[in-house]
Amino acid sequence: MVDDTLLEAIEEVAAASSTFLTGDPEPFKALWSHADDVTIFGGYGRSRRGWAEVAPRLEWASARFRAGSVTYEPLAVGSTGDLGYAVGIERGRATVVGHDEAGDIALRVTHLFRREGGRWRVIHRHADHNADDLLAPEDVLVDVAAPR
Repeated sequence: MVDDTLLEAIEEVAAASSTFLTGDPEPFKALWSHADDVTIFGGYGRSRRGWAEVAPRLEWASARFRAGSVTYEPLAVGSTGDLGYAVGIERGRATVVGHDEAGDIALRVTHLFRREGGRWRVIHRHADHNADDLLAPEDVLVDVAAPR
């Protein structure tokens, strides 16, 4: 059985992911733990560890977008004690800065959560779009070769 409050946290992450694609990372950042052990393997191909590195990376990635929205398709959810996870697909359309037209987005995403102060917080995100079952390589919206 999955904790109902974890399901609510997953819904909040899904909603904040669409706001993220408008260039506003703040609602998404607000759902994260600010601990030194948080990690991200972002859709743009870089990994970061610790809130001091993850927060600026989220801001950088969100600034790459100027419009868009995604829906979340859950594949698996679970929790035990103060740890939880969600695995799913984010699908939608977004307009990247420097482009006039929106393109399709399809990401395989994994979120890990930890309960902190009675509230579920994201402690890890892994997103990638290198999945044959999501989009063909020529249909991928963004180039993962991001500056270091």
